[in-house]
Amino acid sequence: MTTICSIVVGTDFSAGSDAAVERALQLALAHGASLRLLHAFDVSFRRSLRGVFDSPRFTTEVPPDVQTQQRLNDMAQALAARTGLGVQARFSIDTAENAISAYVAAHETSLVVLGSRADLAVPGLGGTASKALRSPVCPILVVREPEGRPYDQILSALELDDASMRVLECAFSLFPTARHHMLHALDPARERALWLDGLTQEPVELLHQSMQTQAVQELERLTRAVSRGAAHRVVHEVVGDVPARAVVERAVALPANCVVVGYGGADRVIERQLGSIPQHVLQHGGRDVLVVP
Repeated sequence: MTTICSIVVGTDFSAGSDAAVERALQLALAHGASLRLLHAFDVSFRRSLRGVFDSPRFTTEVPPDVQTQQRLNDMAQALAARTGLGVQARFSIDTAENAISAYVAAHETSLVVLGSRADLAVPGLGGTASKALRSPVCPILVVREPEGRPYDQILSALELDDASMRVLECAFSLFPTARHHMLHALDPARERALWLDGLTQEPVELLHQSMQTQAVQELERLTRAVSRGAAHRVVHEVVGDVPARAVVERAVALPANCVVVGYGGADRVIERQLGSIPQHVLQHGGRDVLVVP
C-alpha cells in the first residue's frame, strides 16, 4: 500500500478552502504526514485594480502580497500549535493551477487537497479544481462537504482497467478504517453500438452476459487482493447503467462520504471521465471526490 508522507492543501482563505484545510489536517494527523499550505497570489488581479483605484494609496500601505503571505504564515503557525503537526506555508506568485503543478513537480507529494469551490453553497467544480484535475501527477482530493468527521464509507468507481488496482491501493491507504464499496457500471451505450452494427438480440444478450461475468470475476479478484488487513468486509457490485449516473445514485444510497475514481479509463477518454463522474458526483451527489492518476 502507498505510504502517505506529505499532503499539500490549496487555500485562498475562503469557506471552500477552509473545508479543504480541515480535511487535509485530519488526514495528516491520521497518517503522521507533513502538511503544506499553498497559496497562489495572482498578480494579474492586482494589476487590474490599479486601473480602478487610486494607485498612490497602494504604495503607502503594506503591499497585498506581503499581507497575504503573513496571513498564510499565521495560519500555518496556528494549525501547528493546535495539532503538533509539522505545518509549513508555501507562498507563490502565480495562478493557482500553475503553483500547484510546480510544487508537486518539485516535491514528493502523496496527496493534494482542494476545495471544490470558494463558496460551498455552489455545486460543481470551480476553475482551480477543474484545471488541476486535467493533468494530475498525484492523487487529488476535491472537498465538497464542510463536515469534518472521518470518512466511514468509500465508493470506488472502477473501469476495470490497468489503473483499477492503483485506485484501490490509494483508497485503502488513505482511508484504512472506512468501509469500502467497489462499483463497475456496464454502459448501455456499448450494447446500443452493437445493435447499430447489425447484431441480432441473441448475440447481443450473450455478449452482455459474458461482459457481466468477466466484470464480476475481475471485481472478485480485486476484492481478494485488497481485502487482506481491511477493517471491514469489502463489497463489490456490477450494474448496468450510465457510469456517472450509477456512481451518483450508489453514492447517495450507501451513503458514501467520498467517491474514488481513476484518471482516464480503459479508452483514455479524459473529457468523459473528468466531465462525467467527478463533476456529477460533486454537483448531484454532494460527495467529496478523490481522483487517482
